[in-house]
Order: sequence, then C-alpha cells, then structure tokens
Amino acid sequence: MKANFRKLEDPIGQAFHIRKDKLTHFNDKWHFHDMLELVVILKGHGKRFVGDSIETFSKGDVILVGEKLSHVWRSDPPKKINPSKMKCSAIIIQFPSTFLGTKFLELPESVKLKELFKNAERGISFQNETGKKMTDKIEKLLEFEGMERLLSFIDILYFASKSSEYKLLATPLFKETIFNGDLKINQVFEYIMDNFSNPITLDEVAAIASMNKTAFCRYFKNRTKKTFSSFLNEIRIGYACKLIREDNCGITEAAYLSGYNSPSHFNKQFRLIKNISPSKFYQDSKDIT
Repeated sequence: MKANFRKLEDPIGQAFHIRKDKLTHFNDKWHFHDMLELVVILKGHGKRFVGDSIETFSKGDVILVGEKLSHVWRSDPPKKINPSKMKCSAIIIQFPSTFLGTKFLELPESVKLKELFKNAERGISFQNETGKKMTDKIEKLLEFEGMERLLSFIDILYFASKSSEYKLLATPLFKETIFNGDLKINQVFEYIMDNFSNPITLDEVAAIASMNKTAFCRYFKNRTKKTFSSFLNEIRIGYACKLIREDNCGITEAAYLSGYNSPSHFNKQFRLIKNISPSKFYQDSKDIT
C-alpha cells in the first residue's frame, strides 16, 4: 500500500507546530508530509511503522521522522479492555527544516543539526537516558511561549544531535545514504543500488574502489560502520519490505526480486535485520491498510 501525502500548513505566528493529543487509541493512516516530525509517546502501546521499519512502541518512545518519510503509529487491538476506556497520549512537534531560515543550516555552528536532519530521513529512535531527558524537555516545552519556547526547542534539537544513544529505523533504500565528499564510497553505493537484485561479489566492489579485498573491507567498515555483506543484506531486505508493503508482492516474489535465490537464506537475513519473520511482516503490513 502506498502512503498518502498529507499537506501540512505552515506555522502561522510561530516557528513550529506543537500539540498534545489525547486519544482512545492511535489509529492514523499510513502517510508522509513535507515537514520533520518529533513524536513523544506519553501513554499507549502498539506498533510503530517508519519507512520499512516495524517495531513495538510504548510510553517513552521518542522518534524524529524526516521529511517525506512514511510513518504511522497503531495501537494494539484491545482484548479484554473496553475500547472506550483505552487512553493514549502523545506530543507531536512538526516543523520544516528551514524553520530557522534558509541559510541557518549552512552556518558552521549548525553542522550537528544538519547531520541530525539528514539522519532523520531514515527515522531516528532516541533511547535510554537521551530518550528520557528529551521526554522531560518536550513536556516542559508546552509550558513556554514565544522566544522561550523557540530557544527551548532549539536546545532539544541540539541535545539530540549530540547524543550517541539512538538508532536509525528505515534501511538505506528508503532514503539513499549519501556519504558526503567520498567519491569511492559513493561509486560503490551507486553500484550496489543499481545491481543489488543480482549477485554482487566482493571482487566487483573492491575493483570499483580500486582496492584489494582486504583493504576494501577495512575501508568500507570504517566509512559505514558495517561490513559489506551486512550493508548489502540491509539494502536487499529493505527493498523486499517495500515490495511487500507498497507493491503487494508475495513473500517468495519479494525475496527473488530482492536478490535472494534461497528462501531459507532470505528468511534468516530478514529475521536478523528486521527482528520479525517475513510472514509476520507481511501480515502486519496488511494491518495498516
């Protein structure tokens, strides 16, 4: 199923939108928009869909979703609980990347913030103490107005940009990773993106980078923090997720089109990368329609 584009109105009289939603349950449509979105879950639990990532969420979930990245939060269906007694709550902040002006991110002082927004193109989950502190800061943000609110929000973003307690959610295929200023790694990445559905050998990509295999493996891991095989499998599994969710492909067809000739190897890599079986992912994807 393809995500719906949702047009958000530009903030009027303020730099960003902020609201606190109180609902019986989270049951939005699969969508994307042209603003970044910072979401803090105060109450509720269920499944969170960001790009090709499907994970459970609960109180304390803190997520930054990039511009044009499809997403939705869905509450778990009630079993013994009366739906009318279910309570969910979240704070949502929506803002354009240019909320401080078109040239702000080009300033030397904004390097970390620019990197944060770039990472948000794949969705960022803030964890541990970072997530807890961001939740506290964002709840207090509702008490402020005017310049005090704006400065506090900038402080939250800067705090998030300095943290190492985060993980990226969607695989690189959803928002192609650009390794700025590194021609060799970009050439390798482009080759992978053009050929991942076919067999790719280490010899091929090492030759593109003009290195022997040992040097290339060391170089690739240093630049991407992943082994070449791990990166390739993430790309392939990400594409399989896209085929299943957006193009209504069956699991076997998605595996084949993603470059896997062995169903067992596909299942193993899918579980390893997504922490869920392909069949469960397929069913969960149908649940958001």
